[in-house]
Amino acid sequence: MGRVIGDGGCNFEVVDIAVHPDYQRQGLGTLVMAAIMSYIEDNAPKSAYVSLIADHHASALYVKFGFKPTAPGSIGMAHRIR
Repeated sequence: MGRVIGDGGCNFEVVDIAVHPDYQRQGLGTLVMAAIMSYIEDNAPKSAYVSLIADHHASALYVKFGFKPTAPGSIGMAHRIR
């Protein structure tokens, strides 16, 4: 599964890419990302900013789709409500 969220114009964020551990390393994450990127390419203006936060070793997947680290130019941040 995977989601893309955003304002539908300027900003899109790829979130919640998940494949059950029993099915990982079979290309399913790549299929999910390909579908998400196809949607973005078909619906987002050329000036849109697409971002994501890669956990653990997931960055290897996202690099295949043209994503690059933003540091040191920017830094991912989070705030969790407890």
